[in-house]
Amino acid sequence: MKLISWIAVLLLRSLHATLRVRHVRAEHIENTPQYILAFWHAHLLLMMHCRFRRPMSIMISRSKDGEYIARVLHAYGAETPRGSTSRGAVGAMRELLRDARSGKNIAFTPDGPRGPARIVQAGVISGAQLTGLPVVTVAFAAKKKSCCAPGIA
Repeated sequence: MKLISWIAVLLLRSLHATLRVRHVRAEHIENTPQYILAFWHAHLLLMMHCRFRRPMSIMISRSKDGEYIARVLHAYGAETPRGSTSRGAVGAMRELLRDARSGKNIAFTPDGPRGPARIVQAGVISGAQLTGLPVVTVAFAAKKKSCCAPGIA
């Protein structure tokens, strides 16, 4: 499992090295001293390259896939309380709240691994209510680079 996780880290860092990254409205993260970061589940791994402030604590599911993801996130310096809507949510939320009270930023994928995709579940809302922290939403997008200059075939 460790080997697979490290291969994933190397692949993600290699992929990121090939991207031209542009942060749009990064001031929302940079000008907020502490926050809850929210991004869709499908954007999870490339979010490690956004301009979030460390230390960061990200809720990850207790599934086998979640274990791989948690190991990759640890390589990026993130902490990973384990739980999801279906298993361990209360314990993971308690850990996130402790982390927030100690000054760490916390993160959620509000649509979770089981979905429905891009539909916000209650966890991020509860986290904001219980901590009083603002929710900063972020997303990752990519577009295909054209291979040729206009007019050249």
